[in-house]
Amino acid sequence: MSEARLLLAFDAPDDLIAAAWDLRRRGQGDMDAHVPFRIPELDEALDLPPAPVRPVMLAAALAGGAATFALQWWTSVRLYPFDSGGRPLNAWQVFTFAVFEIAVLSAAAAGLIAMFVACGLPRLHHPFFATARTERAGDDRFYLSLPDAPGTPDRLQLSAIPGLREIIEVAP
Repeated sequence: MSEARLLLAFDAPDDLIAAAWDLRRRGQGDMDAHVPFRIPELDEALDLPPAPVRPVMLAAALAGGAATFALQWWTSVRLYPFDSGGRPLNAWQVFTFAVFEIAVLSAAAAGLIAMFVACGLPRLHHPFFATARTERAGDDRFYLSLPDAPGTPDRLQLSAIPGLREIIEVAP
């Protein structure tokens, strides 16, 4: 967010969603929302792509599980073949516990890293939080962020949006 932006403040999530759909129909892009809780309808209204976290977690779980199985197989079959009680060297049933544990651990670690990357974290400063009136975004206020650039509806058009409480200018 390196450009000046406009924050549209709303008291209700329904007003925010209606405004996002209205602005999207007008051709407004590059919108963002700052809300105190997740609103499922907002992803579609803002035309957000699906989060890339789930495929990353699946790939990490499969890779971690396969690597753990390969390591256990290699050590018990190739490096130290020890016949204990007549069991086969490749006793894969014994390997499943560690494979499951490492797959879950790999998926959790990769999911955390993917979430940080997808959210652009760690970010030490965000202009949204420099505005004093936005402290209520974590409590009971809903904000829609638009670029303050040519092509954005002017303040008179924006003030006609139903449910709009105020328009706040945020410097870059």
